[in-house]
Amino acid sequence: MTTTASRRATGSRARIRDRGQVDAIVLAALADGPLRQDEIADVLRSQVGDALDLPFSRIVPTLHRLQRNRLVSRPSQDPRRYRLTDTGTRSLAARRRAADAFAASLHHLADGGGR
Repeated sequence: MTTTASRRATGSRARIRDRGQVDAIVLAALADGPLRQDEIADVLRSQVGDALDLPFSRIVPTLHRLQRNRLVSRPSQDPRRYRLTDTGTRSLAARRRAADAFAASLHHLADGGGR
């Protein structure tokens, strides 16, 4: 059994609770091409490592929601793979711009530029 203290000792991990952030992370994982659910988890682990707390159990319902919202699709020739739709690509680009603007504002304020 893992205790809270031992989980904290493993390092600083960002826990994502906002559904929009989870959506953006999964969309970003699909930016380079179609992937299966397990491949998306592998991409997230290899790209962000332990810095992100996003269990595999959150990826599957996220993909289903993104598919319902027409941001991803599954080709009939390989229905286990998910790919970005044109709408998903535009959504990812907008989310990246918003995240970049937020990060720039945060850095500006934290560096004392907001005074």
